[in-house]
Amino acid sequence: MKRKAAALVAASAAALVVTVVPLPTLHAQPAATTAAAPDQRQAIARGFIEMINDGSPAAVEKFESAHRSAARLTETPIPERIKRVARMKEQFGSLRVEDSVTADNTGVSLVARSARGALVAMEFKFDSDGKLDGVILSVGGEEVRPKALTAEMRKSTVLAACKALEEGYVFPEVAAKMAEVARGNLEAGRYDSITTEGQLARRLTEDFRSVSKDLHLGVRIAPGDAGGHGNDEAEIDGPSAEADRQMAKDNYAFRKVEMLENNIGYVRFDLFINAQGARDTAAAAMAFLRNADAVIFDLRYNGGGSPEFIQFLTTYLVDEKTHLNDMVDRNGAVVEEYWTLPEVPGRRLGSKVPVYVLTSRSTFSGAEEFTYNLKNLKRATVIGETTGGGAHPVRGERLNDRFVIGVPFMRARNPITQTNWEGTGVEPDIKVPAEEALDRAIAEARKNAR
Repeated sequence: MKRKAAALVAASAAALVVTVVPLPTLHAQPAATTAAAPDQRQAIARGFIEMINDGSPAAVEKFESAHRSAARLTETPIPERIKRVARMKEQFGSLRVEDSVTADNTGVSLVARSARGALVAMEFKFDSDGKLDGVILSVGGEEVRPKALTAEMRKSTVLAACKALEEGYVFPEVAAKMAEVARGNLEAGRYDSITTEGQLARRLTEDFRSVSKDLHLGVRIAPGDAGGHGNDEAEIDGPSAEADRQMAKDNYAFRKVEMLENNIGYVRFDLFINAQGARDTAAAAMAFLRNADAVIFDLRYNGGGSPEFIQFLTTYLVDEKTHLNDMVDRNGAVVEEYWTLPEVPGRRLGSKVPVYVLTSRSTFSGAEEFTYNLKNLKRATVIGETTGGGAHPVRGERLNDRFVIGVPFMRARNPITQTNWEGTGVEPDIKVPAEEALDRAIAEARKNAR
């Protein structure tokens, strides 16, 4: 049981790479309802399709500069977005919008058909200024088309979500309050005006987060077998072969490894992925950096992932077995202890090489754990912005054949602080705007290198 609980987190990270276009949305704030009219939002969604079909750097820069939220442009600059669009272009060829388009003041849903024949359902989220804040994709056959939202489906989805939270959410008393709010809204008719699946998913997510403040928690459209349970046993030991192929094409989210002036090592990766290929890539990166006088880990764009990968990477930075983190269930019992590993490929950097971790407000979940662990072990200097504040592993629970809910079912507990970063984020040791963090880290490393 311990192994399964831990691996569910890793499977979730792997699924993120395959099914969600990497335009981070996990911790986006609920959109306001006053900024842009539905037709304006729909035009932006169609413009996103046109950008993919064009695929040129100029088209990407023009669209993203005009329509992307400032927060998302900060966490993922234009050059990186150009690369992402290129990967989408490779995956889909081109996209043609079909007639299943719905828009309201909270978002846009549409279905497109790719040149490869697959249907692609897209959910567009916007910030309070009407700027594009994220895009979630579901790729498949006819099952991904939005269905008419009947009163019966609306009610059953709300009640199933409440039940899933009451039975699984990490804090039972908070789960009871969330369920009370949603059931109260249902009985009072506050959901009666919701007519699309996208609206319902967004509204329930907003209502649940208004109580819990838990940015890991969310309802989403996920067409599939009604008998499914989010994660099945086939996923437990790692990603599927197809998922691994897709992650390999993305280099397991490793973006850059280099030696800067003054023998300062630098590595940027954007997910902690529990796959052998990711470990091999990390081992190669650490081998390249093994003679560095200081190392900078850039997690400003990292959305989290696998605790097993955190174990693996952290092992390179210590000399002896070190207790990193525990996972505690809703009853307060320790489900899994995480320690560094007995050995890793190649030579460790050990405890003497200065380490710097760069953060932004978009640094989230597993990336926060890595940062929090090293900070409290006094093994790294954290430079940048306070992180997003998500410390709860998530398990997917199917509500019916159209919706799933991500239920945070455990909480992290650091062996030193006996708490975690949920809701507060990780405070940097040196607080500077995210865009200035690298320059500041280089300056600090020059002063403190061996």
